[in-house]
Amino acid sequence: MWRGWCLLRPGLLLYGGAVGTNALHAHHAVQLIVSSEPFTMADARGGRVTTTIAVVPPGARHRVLGGARGALLALLDPRSSPGRSLLARLGRGSRAADWSPSAPSAEPVVRTRPLMFTAPPAGHARSAEAASALRTVEEWTGHGGGGAAPLHPAVEGAIAVIPALLKRGPVRLHAVADAVHLSPSWLAHLFSAHVGIPLRPYVRWLRLQHAIHQVAGGASLTAAAHSAGFTDSPHFTRVFRESFGNAPSELAAAIDWVP
Repeated sequence: MWRGWCLLRPGLLLYGGAVGTNALHAHHAVQLIVSSEPFTMADARGGRVTTTIAVVPPGARHRVLGGARGALLALLDPRSSPGRSLLARLGRGSRAADWSPSAPSAEPVVRTRPLMFTAPPAGHARSAEAASALRTVEEWTGHGGGGAAPLHPAVEGAIAVIPALLKRGPVRLHAVADAVHLSPSWLAHLFSAHVGIPLRPYVRWLRLQHAIHQVAGGASLTAAAHSAGFTDSPHFTRVFRESFGNAPSELAAAIDWVP
């Protein structure tokens, strides 16, 4: 049974807790699972691997056949800098045998790269656990240890203005660029370089983050979808399932969502 906590950030869904079984599926994200006890995964051909570490590339059909009582699962946007880094180092192949890094070169490496993800605020019951899990993800993706590089002022401005634009509907690159007085092409370049993920998928993750926190707070799927700028609840559910392999309703009741 899946039961634990989740942290959602632009480019990342991070889950900690019991990993249960699931049906064969594929999603857009790069998946990393790190566990203190073995779990078993299968591919679309029926191949299996029992391991304590697995990296599944985007689009690879997979399922969990045997779960673990305590594990860390991270779903990373493959367009993000950490997602690309993890794929380059470990994420290859559609067979289960390819998903378990065992070579010495596959050990976690801490590199001096910008930190991608903001830590949870203090005060939540899961804050310390989630912060520790974030550090594990940063180590595996090579994005820990260097401290956060200063953002370009225009990128800071874009990050600040995007939430207000989200409330009005779809967020267009030219509208964000106008707000920070840059050309769309130059803002797109700066945003990817400083944030680690292109602006468009960054906005999509923000919308998902807003909607799922609305659902976790008791809102209906329809209300949460409209609040986050999705057309309707099926649209929200489809985008969520494409990103994470589950419907939001399947996770909301069993998960403690960390802010």
